[in-house]
Amino acid sequence: MGKSRRKTWEHPWRYRESFMVVLELILLGLIFEVLTGGKGAPLLKWPANLIVGIGLPLLLLGIHYRYKSKAIVKWLGSVPAAVSAISFFALVVLLLGFIPQGDPHASRYLQIMGFTHMKNSWLMMVSGIYFLVTLGFVAVRRATPFKRKNLGFLLNHAGLWITIAAGYLGAGDLLRVNVSTLEGHGPVNMGMNVRTQEAIELPFSIQLTDFSINDYNPKIAIMDTRSGEATNEDGKSIVLIEKGLETSILDWDIEITEFLPSTFKTVHSTYYPADSIGSAPAARVSAVNRVSGEERSGWISCGSFRVMYQHLPLDQHMSLVMTTPEPEKYYSDIVLFGQDGEELQYTLEVNKPFTYQGWKLYQQSYDDKMGKWSKLSVIEAVRDPWLPLVYTGIFLLLAGAAYLFWIGREIKES
Repeated sequence: MGKSRRKTWEHPWRYRESFMVVLELILLGLIFEVLTGGKGAPLLKWPANLIVGIGLPLLLLGIHYRYKSKAIVKWLGSVPAAVSAISFFALVVLLLGFIPQGDPHASRYLQIMGFTHMKNSWLMMVSGIYFLVTLGFVAVRRATPFKRKNLGFLLNHAGLWITIAAGYLGAGDLLRVNVSTLEGHGPVNMGMNVRTQEAIELPFSIQLTDFSINDYNPKIAIMDTRSGEATNEDGKSIVLIEKGLETSILDWDIEITEFLPSTFKTVHSTYYPADSIGSAPAARVSAVNRVSGEERSGWISCGSFRVMYQHLPLDQHMSLVMTTPEPEKYYSDIVLFGQDGEELQYTLEVNKPFTYQGWKLYQQSYDDKMGKWSKLSVIEAVRDPWLPLVYTGIFLLLAGAAYLFWIGREIKES
């Protein structure tokens, strides 16, 4: 006589029930998002996040030891529940990557369901809680009774749990503040909260003494005047302009006969060297069409707020142009004033943050209309008190991986 078929929702739950739970949790997250007007889940702040961070693992331990024989607790620590939780979390992360975030022109339906702010959406919170609960029960189940061979597994799971939990719980205490400083002005201790757009007072002041930009040379390209877009041969990069450069673009052989990195324009449409506010690079070029033999020569310039843009027409629809120079690096010479009277000088560069009184300072941006003549420097101050805990979780993950590698070698050599 054949074995009777197990009914849905009959314990023990397997993959079918686990993924049905995920579908219900997705629906629950979307309902919460819609009911809150698409504003996302509330962020926990100190000390509420600390209480949750300590209370949740203690709660999981208590439930396991008190109700570990219950079917629902067994399922939460099972492989099907863990696989469904990982799949749910991965789906939310994929949506975060594929759907443009913070787009004000996105569909109202996407906004109201939280898809345009996935990081703080209810869907992300629900998936994270489900993931942490299942991960916690799997780890606790494997830890009792404790065996040395399970140490690598436990380190990996504890590290992953701490990393994700710290990321969630610390989001409410994370502060990103943009501070606008002006060269020649006094110290500034007020900035704008990037997330809430509220004014924030910093526990220190920043004074900008000098802002500088080192530019690459501009590039040369042929522009289609109908579309306004630079065109080039497929796979061929646009080259930097320098005196004596000879290059080919489409059917044109081009030579740079003169290059002036900083100029002003005369009334006779020529350029003379001048290194002062608003000057712009210019180049004298000659171009010969390899097919028709036509020749063109003249000056080109990307222009600036004081120098008019100049291009060289090649035919009815194509012109030779100079692109705006791209910054090689830009940096701010600043003085930091602490509340205790401390003064500290530092040069802040892009991708080279400076840590001061628990804050990380980043060179963020400048007045791009003024370019290298900008007197404005925007500095981002970031405070993330939960970051050390995230690093602790990553360290445990690495320690677990190293231990498993070591144990594997021991087994292989034995």
